[in-house]
Amino acid sequence: MNMPVFPRPDRRPFFSAGRAGWLLLLVMVWAGRLSAQNLFSNPGFESGTTGWSGNSSAVFTSSTAKSHSGSRSAYLTNRTATWNGVVQSVAGVLQNTNTYYVSAWVLIDNATNQPANLTLQKTDASGLSYTHIAACTGNSNTWTQMTGNFTLNVVGVLTNLTIYIEGPGSNVSFYADDFLLTNVPPYDWKPAANARIEQIRKRDVRVQITDSNGLVVPGTTVQVRQRKHQFAFGTAINGNVSNPQYAGFVKTNFEWAVMENESKWYSDEPSRSNVTYTAADTLTNFCCTNGIKLRGHCLFWAVDSTVQAWVTNLSDADLRTHLTNRLNSAVNHFLGTFGAWDVNNEMLHGNYYGNRLGNGINSWMFQYARSLNPNLQLFVNDYNVVAGGETDAYKQQIQNLIASNAVVGGIGCQGHFGSTIDPTLTEQRLDNLAQLNIPIWITEYDSLNADENVRADNLETLYRMAFSKPAVDGILMWGFWAGSHWRGSNAAIVNLDWTVNAAGRRYQSLLAEWTTTTNGTADAGGGFYFRGFHGDYDLTITPPGGVAAVQHITVAAGAGTNLVAVTVPPAVPPGFSAGAIRQLPDRNLSLTATGSVGTPYRLWANTNLVAATNSWNLLGGGNIPNNPFTLYDLTATNYPRRFYRFSSP
Repeated sequence: MNMPVFPRPDRRPFFSAGRAGWLLLLVMVWAGRLSAQNLFSNPGFESGTTGWSGNSSAVFTSSTAKSHSGSRSAYLTNRTATWNGVVQSVAGVLQNTNTYYVSAWVLIDNATNQPANLTLQKTDASGLSYTHIAACTGNSNTWTQMTGNFTLNVVGVLTNLTIYIEGPGSNVSFYADDFLLTNVPPYDWKPAANARIEQIRKRDVRVQITDSNGLVVPGTTVQVRQRKHQFAFGTAINGNVSNPQYAGFVKTNFEWAVMENESKWYSDEPSRSNVTYTAADTLTNFCCTNGIKLRGHCLFWAVDSTVQAWVTNLSDADLRTHLTNRLNSAVNHFLGTFGAWDVNNEMLHGNYYGNRLGNGINSWMFQYARSLNPNLQLFVNDYNVVAGGETDAYKQQIQNLIASNAVVGGIGCQGHFGSTIDPTLTEQRLDNLAQLNIPIWITEYDSLNADENVRADNLETLYRMAFSKPAVDGILMWGFWAGSHWRGSNAAIVNLDWTVNAAGRRYQSLLAEWTTTTNGTADAGGGFYFRGFHGDYDLTITPPGGVAAVQHITVAAGAGTNLVAVTVPPAVPPGFSAGAIRQLPDRNLSLTATGSVGTPYRLWANTNLVAATNSWNLLGGGNIPNNPFTLYDLTATNYPRRFYRFSSP
């Protein structure tokens, strides 16, 4: 796992035209919310070093050797510490309580995979403070952008306010260019998100109720209860499923799951050729028993520190063999269980297999996995791409993979956020990735804040924003219980004692908000209408005077009204009761009954009480003339036994 915008420590534990139209509109709307004025002075260094300086011993020049745009960029050399970089004072430029968007581009000169950060340094009456605004992983072969938002909060007198770029290791030189600092006007994002949710996540449904004779049945009672969502709401799980409280919370609150570590290569093959799926199978059995869907994480992990020691000791030829063996084993073992896999985790932040065998191995992993199961949805998966500012680098990497014939079927955005979540920036990054027209999942959501109420607000911001985006198909949180969360209790939605905290209650309230429950009666034409969220439903249908029956339906995404046909047995006329059956001298039968005078009825007969409704014979019908009234079956003598039913027309 990782902190959201800093270099992270090791962790061991296809769209319709309608979607594209939404995307274009949303990108235009977001862009319109930014002020046109760049508040940085000399942002592209075309005027040399004017307005900027190098901090500490760093040597800062305006270089013509490299540039992201224009002809110049900042060049930082002689760096003796990670915080050495280029800095500009913004005191007197920014207004207190305003929110600002910041971005910059970085190119590493003499190293690869180097962290870079944009940092705000502030000195006021509260003292000296540092706010990390944005981060990325820089490389030497391409410019990488970092973007972020911050809200300025000044206490008392402000004596210093600067923004600077830092992060690459000491003695690592780098270029920086095209800095942008602009005001973000206040944005009331929730109404727009809710409007999108109403449009893209719900559909009109008409339930048409007829009896087995094809006649409409007005007045039928209909109860609608949604059982499952089309959108994936889930969590990472682990061996704690043996704990009844842990298992119970998962079963009650989530419809999807992902194994935290149990389906990773280092868990499944801890030593060479020692393949075991015992721990993974325990979780698979739990999910299958309880109707919880699973996605696979992960076939490989690109970060050097996560690769098993025995793998690093293999020759290149043996490494390629074991990569093939891993794919054959894992894909086939979980066949029918995992509909999706993260293929090579965190390629934006590591390239172990590419460095060993050439970058073509990354595309080959997708190609070979697809050959084993053409129905697999194969994901990239990385961090700092929605929670941090490496969105453009991620987008470019995905495009490069596709260009090399990798079948990328899903974009995994881990979503490990810090103390707050900015809805504007989150929306912009999701819309940016959505331009690739590949389904997006938030695969590992959490946010870290000691205040559970802020944690609740963070959760709602991410969930409501992501749920409102047509490109996003699911959100899985990376754990929920304080007793088993990689970031500790300040990221959990359930406390150590199993009380559900404010963040957990907010999650449950959102799930309730996005779950359809309603009831009513069919109209004169036998129709019942509702508008519901996409997913699976139980309809409890009770015709007048009849017995309740449950029918399962799916409300799928699509245009127009979702039509559902329901057939019920013929209804009994209201207020009707059958009386005596008497044998006539000619051995035929008469039936006495009572009911509301003027009520229409029909009389049916069969020799088998449990016969299918549509096999009963209609003897006659009409309106009840008086009470009691008598009916005759003049065909009864032809049968050894006879059963009768009354129904409404």
